[in-house]
Amino acid sequence: MTQTKAIDDLLTHKKLLLVTGKGGIGKTLVSCALASRAVALGRRVLVVEQAAVEQIGPLLGITGVTHEEKWSGQLGVANFTPGGNFKDFITKHLMKSNLLDVIVSNKVVHSFFTAIPGFSELMLLGRIFYAVNLAPRERPDLVILDGYASGHFLSLMTTPDAVLKSGLAGPILQQTKLVKDWLADPEQCASLYVAVPEDLVISEAIEFLPVLASKSPTRLGAVVMNRCLRHVDAAGTGSHSSAFEFARGRETRQSLALEKYAKGMSGLKDLNHLPVFLLPELGDIDEPLTEATVDKLLGGTR
Repeated sequence: MTQTKAIDDLLTHKKLLLVTGKGGIGKTLVSCALASRAVALGRRVLVVEQAAVEQIGPLLGITGVTHEEKWSGQLGVANFTPGGNFKDFITKHLMKSNLLDVIVSNKVVHSFFTAIPGFSELMLLGRIFYAVNLAPRERPDLVILDGYASGHFLSLMTTPDAVLKSGLAGPILQQTKLVKDWLADPEQCASLYVAVPEDLVISEAIEFLPVLASKSPTRLGAVVMNRCLRHVDAAGTGSHSSAFEFARGRETRQSLALEKYAKGMSGLKDLNHLPVFLLPELGDIDEPLTEATVDKLLGGTR
């Protein structure tokens, strides 16, 4: 199976893809490229971030991203803020009244609930669950979460278990159980880990992935190696030029890093056969993403 077909298979059959990885290595770009490809495959796709500064809008050509879903054809975007998630949970899962609108808008009430450890993360997962499974309007076929960096993402994914073991009862516990069971369904949900083929990043991935696999209800679907250098050819540059030597040195370090990753995963159950997608280094990328750019990015380093 080619890389493009394997990616298309994920995009066609899943309802939720959670994207994580070390900060600053291209998670948002990968999330948006996957969304663009999924739309091209005929799916209705919602891309979600939870960020202080909007990032997905410029890449997808949709301005004014807010907590409410904003759609352009089959592509939607949203920034699910903690305050908005809290209000949605109260009004959509518990009850709806003008009084509740006043209560959940109160700064003191909001500060109290968001101070509870894991509460903000739980509300985010619940909001995504609602969008896919319960929303009365037309629902997305696929949600892609441009997720937190690794450590915070692990906290996000372990929140349901923490709540279920907390001794809480009532609607919050019931909703948490529904969300966890859905996240644990490998037919519907998967997480993607984004890395780059550099020694330090690979070392962190080798340490982090087994922990994530053991603690997260959602199964890992693939590792995405971003910014992979294509094979260096001396033609046109000269085999002794400084540019060629720099590129050849980077290519060697990349090969060693990928070998290190393969060796680190080789003895780990469920991780040794995890698909690895190699995305090429494209340099500066124009916004918004074009279909040609997405094809080059997801097509691999061929």
